[in-house]
Amino acid sequence: MALATGLAALGFAACSPAAAPKEEPVSIDVSAVFGAADQRERAQARFADEASRRFLRLAESGDLAAMTAQVRAGYAVDTPGEQGVTPLLAYVAYVRPVRADVVAHLLALGADPTSTLANGMSLLNAAARVRDPQLLPVLLKAGVSPDARLPVQGETFLSLAIREGNTDLALALLRAGARADLATGDGSPPLQLATGMGNWIVADALLRAGARIDPTRLAHALNLNPPAPDTPQGRAHAAVSARLQTR
Repeated sequence: MALATGLAALGFAACSPAAAPKEEPVSIDVSAVFGAADQRERAQARFADEASRRFLRLAESGDLAAMTAQVRAGYAVDTPGEQGVTPLLAYVAYVRPVRADVVAHLLALGADPTSTLANGMSLLNAAARVRDPQLLPVLLKAGVSPDARLPVQGETFLSLAIREGNTDLALALLRAGARADLATGDGSPPLQLATGMGNWIVADALLRAGARIDPTRLAHALNLNPPAPDTPQGRAHAAVSARLQTR
């Protein structure tokens, strides 16, 4: 009571103000590609140098400031480990949950999202294969181009999304400015890839984004296994057909 009276006399409330709610970090679910188990020791084992192991421990704990300090002190953020794995890929592949702020920070520090594991998986492959809407905004905000291309396969971020049947990601990439005619890994345009896979929703979006039409090829694709009319794909198929007829 005496303490409360003394605080009141000094102009302080007798009770402490409520603490601000702690903001929980957003996580990204990439387990469909890289596995669901938390295997932090395995991540550490992929690197022989202590600097990379320390950097991974900082990433695992979410200590962004210390990660920045280590890079500023000379640590190369894409230091390769076993089979060329980088700290970014080791973090995403083995740590659960994968925190969006840590991924964004690794990218901001210069980590390359197109670097691939021995099995060909990269962060862009993960984005194309999972259906987590939180992943693309993290990548774009960190400066990853919607036209990013994998150096080995030559695939673009957009072609990866189309090949994986990730319609939502393909549409989001187009909204973010991905070029509708940027050739895929085999040199073909995205429109050819989308129509060949029967994804008329993406094909329609590509045409609206300015994709060039090869009339003969497109007419042939339209006649092959058209989808049921009263479906989203069927309505997009009709829209593409109408666009071809009025050009």
